[in-house]
Amino acid sequence: MKTSFPYRSAMRLTCLGTALLALFWIVPPKADSQTTRAVQVTPDKEKRSLIRSVDGYAFLSEDMTLAETRAAAFANAKRQAVEMARTYIQSKTKVENFVIKSDKITASAEGAVTILEQKDHGVEDNTRYHVWIKAEVEYGMEPKGQGAKGHEMDADGPLTVKVWTSKKQYKDGDNINIFVQGNRNFYARIVNISSDGTIIQLLPNAYRKINFFEAGKIYKIPDQGDLFSLTVSPPYGEDQIVVYASQVPLGKVDMEEVGQGLSRYRGTRAAFAAKTRGIAVVGGAADTGSGAEFYEAAWKIRTGR
Repeated sequence: MKTSFPYRSAMRLTCLGTALLALFWIVPPKADSQTTRAVQVTPDKEKRSLIRSVDGYAFLSEDMTLAETRAAAFANAKRQAVEMARTYIQSKTKVENFVIKSDKITASAEGAVTILEQKDHGVEDNTRYHVWIKAEVEYGMEPKGQGAKGHEMDADGPLTVKVWTSKKQYKDGDNINIFVQGNRNFYARIVNISSDGTIIQLLPNAYRKINFFEAGKIYKIPDQGDLFSLTVSPPYGEDQIVVYASQVPLGKVDMEEVGQGLSRYRGTRAAFAAKTRGIAVVGGAADTGSGAEFYEAAWKIRTGR
């Protein structure tokens, strides 16, 4: 979406009937029509990952320089992160209904791991090099056959949070409702990213501070407590409604108020996603069942005359 004040959006925000900001919006459908919608929703883009805290070590050797030993310690930490993630995912998912996609979790730690944070502890006891990383391991899940599609919303499955609207294309003057539902309790922030990259956080906001969502419950944006609505107006284009979700509270992101309780992030989408992933990890390296699941999904809509 694109807005005109103070940013560009394909929808217009209204407060108590007064047009104030340009954003997007959908005519609210009946609640009953949404109760089974989540299982049918296919996101335009999704990313599943597990964030782990891992210590890596490499023993000093006459055959390796200190720099090479340090690199070996980081490689050790990455390999551990991949193996721990694989163990965790297999223990937490309904393996009879899902397949872990091998192109996402690979034997190569270098290709599977993104380092979110790192600490270099250096040489310890004159015997080994010690490093620490907070690592994100991305993985893919796909249902086993057509009959397993609905199982992704089972409470025993991997964390899945569906975000959708009642249709994909809207005309000038249309109103838009956004719906969100997760298969398990989760923490989240929901943002709108316009075609020019502007990022507006819709939930939580200053008047509706909700950031914890209950499993199975359908949440609507806007809803009671919100002081804005979303109405299509020029300029038109493509917007993405993105949900960032985890089983633990998300990282802090500095935002700029733009009115009606909403806020804007002045930065790139990649930077916003990285800050959001600044979460606390449960457990330690020795606990193969520890970690924090993270889920990101995007839903695209287009607006025009």
